[in-house]
Amino acid sequence: MEPKLRAALLMNAAHASLETFTKLCESYGPDALDSGGEKLWQELGLRPSTQAKLVELLRQRDWAERELERTEKFGARFLTMDDADYPPRLKDLAHPPIGLYVKGPANLSAQSVAVVGTRRCSSYGKSVAEGLGRALARAGFPVISGGARGIDASGHRGCISEGGVTVAIFGTGIDRVYPMEHRDLFNKIVERGALVSEYPFGVSGDPWRFPERNRIIVGIANRTVVVESPDDGGAMITARLALDIGREVWCVPGRITEMVCHGTNHLIRDGAQPLVDVEEFIQCISGHYGQLTLDLDPQEGTSPKRAIPELSTDEKVVLSLLQRQGSRTMDDLLVESGLSFPVLQTCLLTLSANGLAISSGPGRFSASV
Repeated sequence: MEPKLRAALLMNAAHASLETFTKLCESYGPDALDSGGEKLWQELGLRPSTQAKLVELLRQRDWAERELERTEKFGARFLTMDDADYPPRLKDLAHPPIGLYVKGPANLSAQSVAVVGTRRCSSYGKSVAEGLGRALARAGFPVISGGARGIDASGHRGCISEGGVTVAIFGTGIDRVYPMEHRDLFNKIVERGALVSEYPFGVSGDPWRFPERNRIIVGIANRTVVVESPDDGGAMITARLALDIGREVWCVPGRITEMVCHGTNHLIRDGAQPLVDVEEFIQCISGHYGQLTLDLDPQEGTSPKRAIPELSTDEKVVLSLLQRQGSRTMDDLLVESGLSFPVLQTCLLTLSANGLAISSGPGRFSASV
């Protein structure tokens, strides 16, 4: 086995950080893992628990070789940053995984949407998650989730029902079926999508692993949709991780009297995008800059619209947002358009000069057409 791959398997299993693994390879070489001993552990700054696990694995001599054999026999692969298939967006995380076990043909680098929420969801939440999964599949977006009961499973199932690609990120080893009633679901996921985990074979579902795996859901997906979550739900961790690395977070509004909706409602209050119409959401993420495109042609049977001056692509994007989303602040438009502040400011000046945009309040703009 190639020394760097062997070191990656061992350090990943010992729960070392990618930073530490990189330091080992660049400063000492991957072979030093066998001969460095306690002096090397200290120089690398390994935690005591990581040191103890490494010692245990190294005593087995051929653990890495047998782990790779288990992976291949299971029909999976182990990806590291040296592999072209390692999802590049994971590098935005504060602590990317050293490696990922992946079973299934899904392209983990494709533009995708995470659909997450509570296990104890309402029937309404399940319905929304399934509908969202179906709509994303029809639009060609893979659905990323955690394979758990409730919202996760509903998003996966909705996507599968339309022949879409969906990816389940495990908080256990990739060979563990958890929860057990999802065996058939996971078998369907792997046909077109993928099962993914950073944990070695045989690792059980310790409670702390599930919040930790949430960062991988966020890292792979371009956007995160929280369908339902209480204030202390795991989906809230996922949403905050997404916000921390600058990814879009959308939330489905819920009744203020329902505890299961408190978390999502609070996220909206704090600035998350409200998802109030599934098809509109799909249109938003499918257009240029991930937003809606402008349709300037009048529909048959309607009165002609006023003449629209020639606009740049950026100006069309901003006008489209103002037309379809109503009054927006500069901050809203910066997030929704993906434009820089100077470009956005120029677009708004041009639209205002042409009578296409007006001020609708302090710091707010609306379309006038």
